[in-house]
Amino acid sequence: MALGAAALAWTAVFSVLAIGAFSLPEGGVAGLALAVGAIGGAVLAGRAALQLLSWPPARLCLFRDRLLVIEGRHEMRAVWTAMEAVTLSEPHSWPHVRVTDHLTIQLKNEPPLVLKPASFGLAPATCRDLIVRLRDEPKVRARLPEFDSVRDLSISPVVAGELIEPRL
Repeated sequence: MALGAAALAWTAVFSVLAIGAFSLPEGGVAGLALAVGAIGGAVLAGRAALQLLSWPPARLCLFRDRLLVIEGRHEMRAVWTAMEAVTLSEPHSWPHVRVTDHLTIQLKNEPPLVLKPASFGLAPATCRDLIVRLRDEPKVRARLPEFDSVRDLSISPVVAGELIEPRL
């Protein structure tokens, strides 16, 4: 995004300078060079815009105590300690295991969490290995940020049972 903004700024600067150079007598060569620079900046800005449009539509968030998957308006959470199995095979396909591009996270007392790592811009096997490592190694998880709601609760505790106005 910063590259696209810089490219747009340089496109504007080079365009103004090119117009100024073309208005001068014998400024055609300089104007042509500046116009080529402006065109290059516009191409770079267009490329940055295309990359921004192809940004992954989903988000995978890793926190100390949980994994958070956001796909559109759908939010799924999985606590690290509740994960039993992390696999790339179809659920309940034993003994005929078929490897897929979907990651299935089996959770204790909850339905499995199924996600497609490619929608996050990740390779399936690499995503599985990362999640397994974070699940199994608390020291590695300790380097992750805290989940925001835990921080919010520690700053302003939830108070329940207050009287409402007007009093009934």
